Amino acid sequence: MISFDLWSESLIFSSIYAVIIIVPCILVAIIGRRMIQQLGQYPSRTPMIQMSVFWQLVTIEIITFISLIGFYRFFTH
Repeated sequence: MISFDLWSESLIFSSIYAVIIIVPCILVAIIGRRMIQQLGQYPSRTPMIQMSVFWQLVTIEIITFISLIGFYRFFTH
């Protein structure tokens, strides 16, 4: 039987990957909550509020994608 000796490395790998995935999810939830509050207060400004949220979400998406690509490239070389 083969024993697995890389527990600490797998824990570090999983932790970094989890942070890369969980942090953007939390940021999107915060942005969504703030958007819903703004839409409730200023219903006539809906397009402006949605566009500001759109650019924030695009920025988060790009940063997350670059982080995942960097993470992949780091562990493949």
